[in-house]
Amino acid sequence: MSAEGPSHDESVSRDLERAEEYEVTVAGGSVLGANKYQISTGVIIAARYADKLRRVALVALGKYIPKDVIIRDIAQLNKELYHEIVERRKLGKLDLVRITVTLHFDEAEKKLVFDSVKIAPYINEERCKEMYEGQINDLKRQVEQLTAENGKLKESLDKIKQILQG
Repeated sequence: MSAEGPSHDESVSRDLERAEEYEVTVAGGSVLGANKYQISTGVIIAARYADKLRRVALVALGKYIPKDVIIRDIAQLNKELYHEIVERRKLGKLDLVRITVTLHFDEAEKKLVFDSVKIAPYINEERCKEMYEGQINDLKRQVEQLTAENGKLKESLDKIKQILQG
């Protein structure tokens, strides 16, 4: 890592400490069956998903699965998630997401197998308004055009009625 950030060992140590704190406060994981689990980051900013997912995994799975396996396999998953979140979906660092992972532990291979990974982006009200503002303006113009055409049709109908009556 760069001179600005912590080393890998410091990051892991910090995550293990925070994982212990999280265990007391919030554990975002569930045991689904024999060696089958689900973990979730909760709603967070996209820039923090990797740390949060690693910590939640350590808290939720640490009693059942060796920590070195969790750290190794979640790191690989985080690389794949980065590609999906940043490069494919083009989410910004401050965009809100929730990541939910269903997985099982392959004891023979000593690895986590990710059965499903769901990325749920959340859009704030301002961005929603921006996205739909153009569409709303288009709809307003269409309503105005239809109203004007309706007025012309009424005028034509009135003229036809006058001609028929007169």
